Amino acid sequence: MKIQIKHIFDRQALLTDEEWLLFSSKLIERQYQKGDLILKQGAIENYLTFIIQGTARMFTFDSEMNEYSVSFSSENSFCSSYSSFISQTPSLVSVEALEPILAYQISYAHLQELYSISHTGERLGRINAELYLAFKEEREIMLLTMSAKEKYLNLIEKYPKLLNLVKLEHIATYLGITPQSLSRIRNSIRNS
Repeated sequence: MKIQIKHIFDRQALLTDEEWLLFSSKLIERQYQKGDLILKQGAIENYLTFIIQGTARMFTFDSEMNEYSVSFSSENSFCSSYSSFISQTPSLVSVEALEPILAYQISYAHLQELYSISHTGERLGRINAELYLAFKEEREIMLLTMSAKEKYLNLIEKYPKLLNLVKLEHIATYLGITPQSLSRIRNSIRNS
């Protein structure tokens, strides 16, 4: 399964055999069951988690304990609190397995060690940080400029299996709309 990660990284920057052996020796295989918390809000994110199989949800609570879905991650993507990981400060989000997950993790300390000895590894880190930043910018623009119906259609296009994994109220908070609005949107799509 580690080879799946290597194929993804090879499309971004080729690691030498020695760099790959060092990097892969630092990866820890993890399995999570549906409902497991991979990270709890308030804890420090010590690992970058890369999903091989399964889907996860990032969520947070406001001061009145209202829950908000922040993002979803599935196969071949990361599901970590990136801001907590890079700053080594308490996470503002929790990460929950929505279905059984097979993942690989690398610790903050091991990643910093790899960055210090591998220019290609450091480049891969930069590329993935840039991709994450671009994703976040696109999400912000989507939230500000799309109608509720457009947001919903965009979500089901990008993550078609989410509807079977996530409660509708979690999808609604991710889209920034009420569950009642989401129900109306779903009904209008079904009836059209």
